[in-house]
Amino acid sequence: MDNTNEFRIKAEEILDFIETYGVLKYAHLEKFFPNSAKKFDYLIKNKRLFRIDGGPYISADQDSRPDKTIIAAVGVLGDVLGKVSTHSRAMPPAQVSFITNDGDYYEIIYVGHGMEAMITAAFETQAAVRKRIHAHADTTKRMIIVEDKSQMQRLHIPGTMRFALVQPDGSLTYYNGS
Repeated sequence: MDNTNEFRIKAEEILDFIETYGVLKYAHLEKFFPNSAKKFDYLIKNKRLFRIDGGPYISADQDSRPDKTIIAAVGVLGDVLGKVSTHSRAMPPAQVSFITNDGDYYEIIYVGHGMEAMITAAFETQAAVRKRIHAHADTTKRMIIVEDKSQMQRLHIPGTMRFALVQPDGSLTYYNGS
């Protein structure tokens, strides 16, 4: 395969990734696509990608705006990338789901302030329904993103492996789950 073809293939992978997740931090994209600065520059120059809010964010649509929940979830995904076999956008309340190289299924869920009771109730309802219809046990592992450390005590979500506390600058601090 020649370099031009390899370049195009990698550029298409980048576009697919950004179209899947929407507006993302450039710093996060560098984790998923190391040594791809020239590809990003090429895609931006050819208006296939756009810098949003002065440059720290990249999108396939110039009118898109950053979504803090997806950005934080992709940040968590980037931090465990070496253990990930495949990943995708998830059904709510999760933002991202992934399967590890060991075959474990994970969800990354962002819980904003004031949403603790609703999210916990949703999982309690789901567990009650499973029990009533004798469905299989929930084996999903979860990484929960919170905005404040006090939220961790108010959340009772089965399979919580880790909490990620999102800092005002967007960085993440991790804590063990239940």
